[in-house]
Amino acid sequence: MRFFAWNPFRMKVCWRVAVIVMFLAGIVLTGLGGTAASMTFLWPAYGFLGLAAVLSIGLVFEKASFALPRWSVLVALALAGYLLARAAHSPVAYFAREDAGLFVAAFLVYGLFLHLLDSAKWRRCFVDVLALLVLLNLGFALVQKLHSPTLWLVPGYERTIASRAGGIFNHPDHFAGFLAMLMPLWLATAAYSRRPPLVRCVMGALGALSAAVVLGTGCATAILTLIAGTGAFAVLSGVILHRQATPQVKRGILLASTGAAVVLALSLAVASGPISRVLDRSLLSKGGDLALPQVWKAGWEQAMESPALGTGSRTSYIYGRLHRSPSLDAAAEEPEFVHNEYLQMLADYGLTGLGLLLLVLALHAAGGFRFVRAYANFGAPAGRRLPSSDHLAHVLGAMSSLGALALLAAFDFVLHLPIFAVVAAAFLAVLAAPDPMAAALKPATSARRLPSILPGGWLRFGQRSLVFGGGLAMSLLCAILSQSEYHYEMARRHFEEDRTGFQHLRHLHSVRALDPKNPFAFTLSAHAQVAGILPEMPGPARRQALEQADAYFARARSLYPQDIFSAIGHAAVLEELERSDEALERLREARRYAPLYGNLMLAEAECHLRHGRILEAEHTFAEAMNAAAFRDTAAAQRGLMTVTEWKLIAGQRTTPAPPPAGPGESRSLPGAKVVERDLAGQAPPPATGTEATDEREPADL
Repeated sequence: MRFFAWNPFRMKVCWRVAVIVMFLAGIVLTGLGGTAASMTFLWPAYGFLGLAAVLSIGLVFEKASFALPRWSVLVALALAGYLLARAAHSPVAYFAREDAGLFVAAFLVYGLFLHLLDSAKWRRCFVDVLALLVLLNLGFALVQKLHSPTLWLVPGYERTIASRAGGIFNHPDHFAGFLAMLMPLWLATAAYSRRPPLVRCVMGALGALSAAVVLGTGCATAILTLIAGTGAFAVLSGVILHRQATPQVKRGILLASTGAAVVLALSLAVASGPISRVLDRSLLSKGGDLALPQVWKAGWEQAMESPALGTGSRTSYIYGRLHRSPSLDAAAEEPEFVHNEYLQMLADYGLTGLGLLLLVLALHAAGGFRFVRAYANFGAPAGRRLPSSDHLAHVLGAMSSLGALALLAAFDFVLHLPIFAVVAAAFLAVLAAPDPMAAALKPATSARRLPSILPGGWLRFGQRSLVFGGGLAMSLLCAILSQSEYHYEMARRHFEEDRTGFQHLRHLHSVRALDPKNPFAFTLSAHAQVAGILPEMPGPARRQALEQADAYFARARSLYPQDIFSAIGHAAVLEELERSDEALERLREARRYAPLYGNLMLAEAECHLRHGRILEAEHTFAEAMNAAAFRDTAAAQRGLMTVTEWKLIAGQRTTPAPPPAGPGESRSLPGAKVVERDLAGQAPPPATGTEATDEREPADL
């Protein structure tokens, strides 16, 4: 009977362990599903984090072992609140929701880490979780290298960028960047932790293996990240060892460093030409058609639209098209991100958001550096040349990894990949409380005022309460969005497999009911209506289907008016409904958002051609020939040939040709053949199977 006796202390310990396990499971799931900008497979992982935060309410009155750094936490809360407020008013609500989910997840990780992982034992478990994610990525990369380069985590989905091994990441550069960012953590654990020698050797081997893989990928940004992380670790280690070294050792280190700097400077001077060409090819263009300076220029122009507050969360989806540089290669991918997180923050959230972010980083870095300098006063234990401390290893690893990430973020949108964001939030939490047990000896003033009512003080209690509230909101949201994303994916896959079938219809009905703010669900519903129109369908039924498609397109337009792919399909449906003026206006509206896109020019030119506006059609087809994006030269040439045929027909008449059709008039020339068009207005579906993509676009429907 003693086994069933009530033991509050045991129950509390078991509850705490269960919450920690759920929190770490959420980190693992985020590392598996949060390796791309799309959140299709990520909501369940966020749900685990949210549920862990909800269950942490049982520990809200738990005695605090340390006090929080007041200014660091307050500024972090201000940053989270500001970003969420700006996301709530974004003109692209669907994409802004992804940013909002990312902010809440990072805040939960930051708060739960401080709340739960307040001992070296549990922080070692967190390091082990990151090591597990690295090993899983390396294992996938090996299989991709030896067997199938398109292999991905979820059956039925493939990596779209399969030129190089990428592990669980869709993009190989992100895979290499993740390995490079975490390499200093393995070095710090191997050099400074108090773990058994075997574990330290394994961590050192993991760091060496990660460095070798990064160098083997040839990714310039990842290699620079590796150098930055290693350099930061060396500098911080020098701060610790500087006071323990003898004058002779210090003099030798100074001479060696000076000599190395001179050799490096001479090498760079001699090889500056080849190095600049390599950097331009592999760093600024990422080995392809994407010219980062041109993308950055568009981001800067976006930032100048609203310098103080920014244009809104994820509005680079709008302004990346609007300000796309004409000199950017037509085959380059759509620059939906600025590929520089500092410029991205400035463009989306203005100087306010960027300033708060930099202040958060500076305050936490200062706290971590103070801890490192304080630890420099302690000598190494007997039998070891270096100090031995898990907390010191975690701080050195966190600071060095954040330094590496800071450089990586200047060349990519890595902080929009959830796994990078949540790991960075955890590292900031490490710097906020470098050594919880030592901090407990100096409680904050607020903790002394109301110790019995608010354990840890008002800031600690407020932070725990906000974590619970954020977790509750995240859990409820994930319960809905996990279902809606599932139904949307099922609808999309069934539609790609059989456009005239009916299996996708029930999934579309479900996703529209669960998530009425998803514009792509309504766009896909419109495509499904159009695809269901058969040649033998009677006229009234055909018109009813077209009107329903128009209603779906109109709803998608109200949610995401800047979706140029939906605009082409909508215009085609309006043409079939004999509303040519509205169709032309819909296309011109889309061209205002994307003035350089050839697919919009072609659609507008064909609209002019169908209604006998020969000069307008010829001019627009000529524009499409030289479009800076989505250029289809063959289609534009066919259009110009059709215009030439129409002119010849008009010139051979014995009677005067009718005047050009005015705005809103439809006047077809006899004998002319209009190029056939797809009512959906979409690009052809992909030749391969279902793909795992970084960004969701309806163009592949």
